Amino acid sequence: MPIYTAHDRLPIAAAASPGEPVLLLSHATGFCKEVWGPVAAALPGFGLVAVDQRGHGDSGTPPPPFDWWDLGRDLVTAAAEAGAPHPIGVGHSSGAAALLMAEVLDPGRFSALVLIEPIVFPPPYRRYEDLPLAVAAERRRASFPSRLAILEAFRGRGIFAGWVDEAVEAYVDGGFREIGGEWILKCRPAVEAEWYRSATTHGVWDRLGEVACPAVVVGGAGSSTHPASLLQQQADLLGDGRVEMVPGSTHFVPMEDPEAVARLVRELAR
Repeated sequence: MPIYTAHDRLPIAAAASPGEPVLLLSHATGFCKEVWGPVAAALPGFGLVAVDQRGHGDSGTPPPPFDWWDLGRDLVTAAAEAGAPHPIGVGHSSGAAALLMAEVLDPGRFSALVLIEPIVFPPPYRRYEDLPLAVAAERRRASFPSRLAILEAFRGRGIFAGWVDEAVEAYVDGGFREIGGEWILKCRPAVEAEWYRSATTHGVWDRLGEVACPAVVVGGAGSSTHPASLLQQQADLLGDGRVEMVPGSTHFVPMEDPEAVARLVRELAR
């Protein structure tokens, strides 16, 4: 497993495999690089660099408050250290926002972008201490007695209701570590909550026009967070953006319909 050194010396973990063209995969808040497994399985022959966000998976955790622009800096570092000068970026939620930040910070870094419901909203840009997502994250159960107990708690329930089995299992295997017989969340509840509280501070909305590479803004037709009108606004602000809606999916498109994401990647690669 490659470990990249971020600008602030934080270790950033990744999973990499050879092939062409190269995809740089960036997950959502609270998850891990392994959740891209079903998408990767649908793209044989592609090179892959899947990155754990700071505070997630096998990457280090910085002291709060968190700066979302660091997520973009980490992707620039990962692409450079992986020897992938112009990958196709594929990101979900905060991971999609991170890709946009990376392209703003290092113009021309990506040949194209697949942006699945980016956490990029218009102003005001401020923290929300009582954000429901943050409150819920802090209350999240952080340990289980076994892998089976996690699967029984997650599979077919809550946000996992529409996930394919392979995605649930990948999240359990990558998002938890076994310590003394307990399965413990790698992304601690307080860390996840802090990322949510700062999610509306970064101001990337005002810089979307700086992103010139081809970009597909993807939404789940059943999403409760990203209506088609918002996705269209994002795409219109990009230099070369368009919208693609995925029927039967919610905010969690990559975990619910990995083949739809793979299809969009193949279209861009052509």
